[in-house]
Amino acid sequence: MKKIKLYLVDDHKLFIKGIISLFEENSEMEVVGHAYSAKQFLNEPPVTEPDVILIDINMPDMTGIELTRIIKERNPKAKILALTMFEDILYIQKMIQSGANGYVLKSADMQVLIEAIKTVANGGKFWDAEIRNTILEKVGAIDSEEFKDLNQNKLSKRELEILYLITKELSNSQIAEKLFISERTVETHRKNIMAKTKASNTVGLVKLAIREGLVYF
Repeated sequence: MKKIKLYLVDDHKLFIKGIISLFEENSEMEVVGHAYSAKQFLNEPPVTEPDVILIDINMPDMTGIELTRIIKERNPKAKILALTMFEDILYIQKMIQSGANGYVLKSADMQVLIEAIKTVANGGKFWDAEIRNTILEKVGAIDSEEFKDLNQNKLSKRELEILYLITKELSNSQIAEKLFISERTVETHRKNIMAKTKASNTVGLVKLAIREGLVYF
């Protein structure tokens, strides 16, 4: 039987060692590599392509949310499982928006983690029972396949890209250059974003974006 190849990204060395030891005698999966930071992962890509990448959210140089977004941009087929202590709705929402295929708390039982890994490796979505309860409490329903869109403002993909760049304090000309569009197009998108979010100015827009989890930090 072919083993499921795992790669770990977590800044806690003892945690990584613990996970590696847990899978040492597992006949179904194995850890093929690890990184202690997002930057290390990006600068030193896995030698063996993993089936599932397990990523923590809270890391010093770059969050797991941002790393997930970058990985998915580079390889949309990458399968990512958030393995973290955070159960706050905004962290869950941001990981979903970034493209995570699953979300499991570090406090979960080993069998839950194994089930999550198998599900994600086989192309499915997996959300820890506690995470599902958190979503149900805040949103009210979960789609049968995956979580429904949590963004209530219905921003388009392009509008989300521009909103993200606005929060990074880029000017219209800089955004236009980065996205290969005209400044006039950027200004039109900005006006549409303001209208949809009902923000009165850029400061209000940034605050709303952070509060609602519409962008990644």
